Parts: sequence; C-alpha cells; structure tokens
Amino acid sequence: MEYFDLHCDTLCELSPYRLYRRRPGTLRANGGQLDLTRAARYTRYAQVFALFCGARPIETAEEAHTRLHTLLQTAREAFASCADVLLPCASADDLRAAERQGKAAAFLSIEGAELLQSEPDIQAAIDAGVRIVTLTWNHRSRYGCGAVTDNGAGLTGEGIRLAQRLAAHGVFLDVSHLSERGFWELLDSTSAPVLATHSNSRAVCPHVRNLTDAQFCAIVRRGGRVGVNLYVPFLTQQRRADCTDIVRHIEHFCALGGAEQLCIGADWDGCDCLPDGIPDVTGIECLAEALARHGYSDTQIRNLMYDNAKRFVETNFIIDTGIPKTK
Repeated sequence: MEYFDLHCDTLCELSPYRLYRRRPGTLRANGGQLDLTRAARYTRYAQVFALFCGARPIETAEEAHTRLHTLLQTAREAFASCADVLLPCASADDLRAAERQGKAAAFLSIEGAELLQSEPDIQAAIDAGVRIVTLTWNHRSRYGCGAVTDNGAGLTGEGIRLAQRLAAHGVFLDVSHLSERGFWELLDSTSAPVLATHSNSRAVCPHVRNLTDAQFCAIVRRGGRVGVNLYVPFLTQQRRADCTDIVRHIEHFCALGGAEQLCIGADWDGCDCLPDGIPDVTGIECLAEALARHGYSDTQIRNLMYDNAKRFVETNFIIDTGIPKTK
C-alpha cells in the first residue's frame, strides 16, 4: 500500500515548541503517532511535515525569526539522521527520486505564517524546501484570524500581501485553521490552487474548523487538495469515532465532485484523540480496508491514499528550491 499524507506535527514534537508532552524519541523511532520505522510498512510513503508557529501568539519579529530557524534546524537534523531511508523533497523531481530510491519523501510546510515576518526569513524557508504555508493557526495574528477564535474576522492587509508574495514564490497557501471570511478573501486576492491539508466536512460534523460545502467546491474548482483529518472532534460530535465516521466525510466530499482532490491529512502528533482502530500511522491500513468494505475500488483507494496528492505535486511543485539532496 502507498501512503501520501498532507499534514503531521511530528517535527514540532521533536522541537522546543511541542503541542503535547510524550516519551522522547527521534523521527526514526518514538513514542508518538508517527515515525519512519512504523511508516516503513508502506511501499511508498510521502509526508508533509509541518513547522508549527506555537500555541502562544508570536509577539515580535525577533521571536518569529528565532522560532523559524530553530524549527528549520530541527527539520534539517531530523532528516539528515534518517538519510538512509528519507529524502528531503521540494519538487516533483525530488518525489520521483525518493520513489526510485525506495525512500520516504519528506516535504516541509509552515503552520502559522506569523513565523514569516521578513523577506530574508521567507527566503530562508523557501530555500529550506517549504512549499506550503498555513496562513493562521487558531489564534489571531498579524496576518489573520483562526476560525476557532473568530470565523467572521478576515485577513489583514499584511496577510493579503504575504499571501500574494508567497504565491509569487511558488508557495501554496493552506486554509486549514483560517477563518471562513479569511478563506474567501484569500481566494479573491490570489489565483493559485489552495489547500486545506487537514480539514473535514462541516456538513457531516458541524465543527468550525471544518469546511463548508461552498469552501470545498471552491478548492475543487481551483484544482487544490483537501486532506481528511483524523481528529475525533472534527469527525463526529460524539466522544468516540471509528473508520465509518471517516468514510462519511470522504463520501460527502466525493458526492460534491471532489474525488480527485481528496487526500489524507491525518494530523499525526497534532491531535490527542484518534478513532478506534487507528492508534497511529499503521492504522491507515484499517481505513483502506473500511473503504474497500464500503465498495471503493482499488483505484479509488489508491487515489485517496497517494495518487491525488502525487498529481498535485507533479502539476504544481515544479520550482526546485535547491535544497541539499542525499546521494
């Protein structure tokens, strides 16, 4: 089975800016929800690793600079320590190289654009291979507001200008966490495809972090991608969930015409409540089995699990940032 995931917070858990406390470990092996040892069960594996801005708002440009470069160094060290099984990627050519070499493909994203408060830092992130930027996390920042804080607050003028600069650099904007008003302002001010790397359907589960049908359809029309999130409160209003609840979101998005835009963005190590039967990254196999029981074909399952994300990379990640390659 092949698996391409659009969002995890595993590097955050290896950095000083953790979301949760857990047993120490490395990217190769740890006590969290994702490591390369467990992911090795997949015949091809690609992962977008997020660099998280932090649960507390950043107050100064100096603080943003320090956090960004600490996280970039965390990523460099983690990737270098696993060079025998992992290839840092920023382009379609890189992904193909990882596939040829039988290595995990590691892409970088930034979760919370407030990490980027100067042109040199934007360039440093791009040079390090960052190709996706989530405009906000949950709180209000200089660039916009998270949906859980105020869904009616939009992007600031600085936020719109940053989004346009990032798009001009070939960086794709991620609307997961962004307020609904900010979502539409982003689409009005940019023309590139957008991503929602770890968001579900608000029609199926009315959580403010989930996408409305109108938002999902707008992403589909732009040729973007949506990654289904495995966090239980985004799947159901009940205290527990299972694979059937995940399938409900997938079926709803497919009914809206988004089967070719749908991916997985599990949110490994960024959520503390996963569905029954999915204890960690190995549980994606259980989801694939559940989809097969619901009548999904091998091709449909492969598209969701790998090929839809791969096609986005092949179509859009055509700028080589020049990140060091492992020989």
